[in-house]
Amino acid sequence: MPLLRSDYQSFAGESSYALGNQGHTLGLSSWVPYYGTGVYLSDDHFTYAARSYFTPAFGVAADTRRKDVDWDLFRRTVSQWREVIDCFLGDFYPLTSHNLSDDAWMAWQFDLPAEGRGLVQVFRHTSSPYETAVFPLRGLEPGATYVVTDLDTKAAQRLTGRALMSPGLRVAVSDKPGAVVLTYRKAR
Repeated sequence: MPLLRSDYQSFAGESSYALGNQGHTLGLSSWVPYYGTGVYLSDDHFTYAARSYFTPAFGVAADTRRKDVDWDLFRRTVSQWREVIDCFLGDFYPLTSHNLSDDAWMAWQFDLPAEGRGLVQVFRHTSSPYETAVFPLRGLEPGATYVVTDLDTKAAQRLTGRALMSPGLRVAVSDKPGAVVLTYRKAR
């Protein structure tokens, strides 16, 4: 069980490490169900970087003596990971190809079919001219209704499994680079 999936680690302000770690998740999750890594607490795009490193075993290296750190952002990001940690052990579906280009998007889905819920992570890279993309989800029940929730805004929408699979989940990411984490749960 690799608790450190690679020694390719980040340093403050280097977003290329975030891209590399997105590539790790997209490439490794189809083969290895449990692995880990950690991210350094940096001032530059911390949420984007941390979400690029979200794994079943996730850690943040931080100097807790620093007074200039946005500790609320740190706590909120770690709390969001805790909300979705069990999803990382679900069925994995790549929603894009492996593309580390600055103008690309990368996305994937972890699905817990027995529980009728899952997680979608979407990344807009630094030079992508597009603010919106559509991602057909997989493994859902076409006739069921799902509640899709954005972890940042807590905005929720109700969509059928059929609509989420075709045409797919429409995701807007205004930040460049930007990352969105969405959860979905079958409505009762």
